[in-house]
Amino acid sequence: MKTFNRNLFFQIVILFSVTLQINGQKNFTLYQLEKTPQSFYLNPGFRQTNRVYVTFPALNHNFSFINSGFRLNDALTNSAQNDSLILNPQTALAKMKDLNYLNLEVTNEIFGFGFKVKKNYFSFSLSNRFQSRLTYPQDLFELAIEGNGNELLGQRASLDGLGLNLNSYFEYAIGYNRDINDKLTIGGRVKFLSGIANITTAKSELGITTDATSFALTIDGASEINTSNITPFSDSTIIDYNPISSVFNFGNSGIGIDLGASYKYSEKLNFNASIVDLGFIKWKTNVTNFISNDVNYTFEGVNLNDALDSIDIAGNLSDTLQAVFKQTENDESYTTALRTKFYIGGKYNFTEYFNAGFLVYNEIIGQKYNVGTALSANIQLKNWLGISLSYSLYGRSYSNVGYGLSLKGGPIQFYAMTDNILAFITPTSVRHVHASFGMNVVIGPKKDKSDKKNKIQEIEAPSVETVDPVQTQPK
Repeated sequence: MKTFNRNLFFQIVILFSVTLQINGQKNFTLYQLEKTPQSFYLNPGFRQTNRVYVTFPALNHNFSFINSGFRLNDALTNSAQNDSLILNPQTALAKMKDLNYLNLEVTNEIFGFGFKVKKNYFSFSLSNRFQSRLTYPQDLFELAIEGNGNELLGQRASLDGLGLNLNSYFEYAIGYNRDINDKLTIGGRVKFLSGIANITTAKSELGITTDATSFALTIDGASEINTSNITPFSDSTIIDYNPISSVFNFGNSGIGIDLGASYKYSEKLNFNASIVDLGFIKWKTNVTNFISNDVNYTFEGVNLNDALDSIDIAGNLSDTLQAVFKQTENDESYTTALRTKFYIGGKYNFTEYFNAGFLVYNEIIGQKYNVGTALSANIQLKNWLGISLSYSLYGRSYSNVGYGLSLKGGPIQFYAMTDNILAFITPTSVRHVHASFGMNVVIGPKKDKSDKKNKIQEIEAPSVETVDPVQTQPK
């Protein structure tokens, strides 16, 4: 029987709390640079002009971090005696909501390519994706900072929602895009998924109440944690598991789809929309589910007379706690949903090279819903230079200025962008940091043959001098 290593679990929770202090946003800037092939992954309905693209193997990356609860500056204040900074956790506590989250996402595109055949565009990509989300309640920090007295005395300290969700998988994506007519382009991607590892906190209820008179502690709650291929959580059983094998064996299999469309309303105005990562993974390999029964236990302290008569006070207390916090385990398979995202946007073309865009972003993570908006100014000089400046609101953060650059020399295209450039200038003052960068080989767009033929005819056609017929008549 495998047993849940609680100490290791809390060590991991603390590690995430310390290291993931900032968060990234959701590719608002990359979405606007349509000449970059990776924008196709955010909306497969974008009209494609490049004939061929090939990504440089393992050189295209996207990562983001978030702490919705507070910024690092919120926990630091200037010392009155000198210019040094001192830790002030009370300020950070005041910035938190009842429930907060730390989020980390990393995507590494291992390989990808696409090519155009008349009005059709085909693509393929293989990516490694990692996502984690630690949800923490404000009362957890209040207990750590102030203890169970003060405002929590006689009140239930709610730790409901405390949990870690971690997801790692390989993604094989096959894409198709087609120009329906001069105005409408639609596209989609079907993604076959192979799960590497997962932790899902399916249920998390925990409360601590301190009696205002007797100071007795009452603990209530229940939990359910599902894991797959997470061997450190087992004390006794070591599983020989190679995560690289998940690239091919699809032991934890899943499927996802992306759908998108773009519509040219007029020469000036365009609209677009997409849904990304709609799907699931079924976890079947090396599964261990930890389920605790409903708990409601009051600890009133240790009776002194009983303590003097007892030889093993600690042992008796440990046996009591184990009986109260009884835990069962099983290896039943379970299913997790992907982090589904929705984009709705548009742009207004002031000139051939300059446009302004707007974007509304929505994301569903489990039963949580996040929303964001962005405005952008974009420059696209032919096929060789793209620049985007954006301002976005997301995750209780209102000072996000993004910058993106796409530069093409010959067939080599380099791109780099962020949704919050202030994170690289003043990292302690932001909740978010995000970056995407990489290199592609891009060929195209191909000129229309009829246009090319007409231009050749115009060049080769002899000039004809017009003659006034009146002047040519004999006198």
